[in-house]
Amino acid sequence: MTENEETPEAEELQWDPDLPDPLQEAYVDIVQRVEGLPELAMQSAAVKSVMEGLDAMEAAWCIDQLLRGALWGHPGAPEAMLAMIWWLIQMRLDDEYDRIKDLFVASHQAQRFAVTDLVREVPPYRSLPKGRRLPEVRLPLDRDTTLGERRMLAGGPKRKFLDRLLMDPSPLVIEKLMNNPQVRLQDVMTVATRRPTVPEILQVVVLHRRWFGRYDARAAVVQNPFADTGLVLKLLPTMRLKTLRSLVNSGDLHPLIHESAGRLVRLREERTAPWRV
Repeated sequence: MTENEETPEAEELQWDPDLPDPLQEAYVDIVQRVEGLPELAMQSAAVKSVMEGLDAMEAAWCIDQLLRGALWGHPGAPEAMLAMIWWLIQMRLDDEYDRIKDLFVASHQAQRFAVTDLVREVPPYRSLPKGRRLPEVRLPLDRDTTLGERRMLAGGPKRKFLDRLLMDPSPLVIEKLMNNPQVRLQDVMTVATRRPTVPEILQVVVLHRRWFGRYDARAAVVQNPFADTGLVLKLLPTMRLKTLRSLVNSGDLHPLIHESAGRLVRLREERTAPWRV
């Protein structure tokens, strides 16, 4: 978690002497590597380098331990968990389905259901009616504009265009906006909280490296029922406890989000370490 995010009071994890030392070392290695790196991509690469040396069952244990460490405010664990989530998302984008399937099976067999939630693939809870599209935007020009022109304007400095383009129906235009240094968090929130919308637009917002590290942007996507549920489940461990509790009782989200948020709340409150691999 970044950008002055609230974290629970730090608490040292109590290691069970019966737990396998190599996995304890892997957990500590991930946290220490991430702490020493300034960029999300570098942190995620460090996570990947450790995780690829583990089999699926060991990886499930390590993710479970890191998830608990992040929930409990263990030093370095929230940042390491954010990098871990980015790695899991990149596996999904890179179509590494065999690795994802192995993690799902291993975590389910070991009853590490908080980890199972992270690798589920579930469609959005809400979507546009069949055949419906988001409306086109009207720019302050005397003519219609093409997609290419809107993308060009989205990369420019003029607020009279940027403010309108925040409601553009094309993920390509939104991606251009996310790259624009003139775009502020308030603008990102306009896109992330829009309803109705399409999951492709919300994915562009939350998976932008600049905005992925901003809690408000992630929380807005998590609470949007038009977001891809599988993506939201991956983002839940990066939410604050107050947000997780509100998600448990939210009436406009996928039931799996309620269930997963409740599971994370219980892990935070129970403060129990994962059992042996």
